Amino acid sequence: MIKYIVLLLLCPLGLSAQSPDTLSADSVTVVPESDFVEELETYGINGGEVRLYDTPQLRSLLRRHVHENKKKKSFAGYRIQIHSVNSYGCDINKLKQIRDTFEVAFQTIPAYLKYFDPDFKIRVGNFHTRLESIPALYRIRRMYPASYPVKTVITLEDLKRKPMQDIEPAEEVPPTPEPSDEE
Repeated sequence: MIKYIVLLLLCPLGLSAQSPDTLSADSVTVVPESDFVEELETYGINGGEVRLYDTPQLRSLLRRHVHENKKKKSFAGYRIQIHSVNSYGCDINKLKQIRDTFEVAFQTIPAYLKYFDPDFKIRVGNFHTRLESIPALYRIRRMYPASYPVKTVITLEDLKRKPMQDIEPAEEVPPTPEPSDEE
């Protein structure tokens, strides 16, 4: 019983040590690559001006947010799922062919073949919001009528992938010389 009373007496002290009033701007030391707040406050080409009224704590929080996002290297976004098949007894080469066929038809939209236990799924595009995926969805549904947007985690490495980079170029066959009439 005495343990609980001591614990209850110490908890408010621990909580007050982390109150927002005791936090200072120096509590987070993140060196940003570029200060986007200062970039916003500079005069634009057309003479536009942005005024931000903030505190050092708010700027520190914004810098920390940028730093954490760079560390995470992924974000929640949307892709359009065009195909899904159970992994039991499926042909991976056929799935790669479906992915490659999509990338040939839609050369600006990358396609990803991923395994989500127990299914293989082909998802396409990299969209930040569901609304952003709608125009591409309408175009894709002409070829893949059962396609739909899916919330997914998109890594920054996925953004570097270019469409059709996995498709091997067809080998060029040298032309066979035609027999000449002179012989």
